[in-house]
Amino acid sequence: MPRYFFRIINDIDTEDSEGLELDSLASARHKAVAFARDLAAEAVRLGDIDLNHRIVVEDEAHDPMLTVTFGEAFTIKN
Repeated sequence: MPRYFFRIINDIDTEDSEGLELDSLASARHKAVAFARDLAAEAVRLGDIDLNHRIVVEDEAHDPMLTVTFGEAFTIKN
């Protein structure tokens, strides 16, 4: 199974040194969305959110495969 790494880019750039073994890039995207939701929820608890913060999913060579912004991770309804 391929290993994917999740680089968090918010107020700081945090590299993922361990990664996760997942069966596909689609599974890695789902995991990135879940991570983004968790981080966005914490930001909201602190009173400030930047919807442009993002998680970059990288392959085993640390080449970017896809990006999920916090804004893509949920829907805002009025």
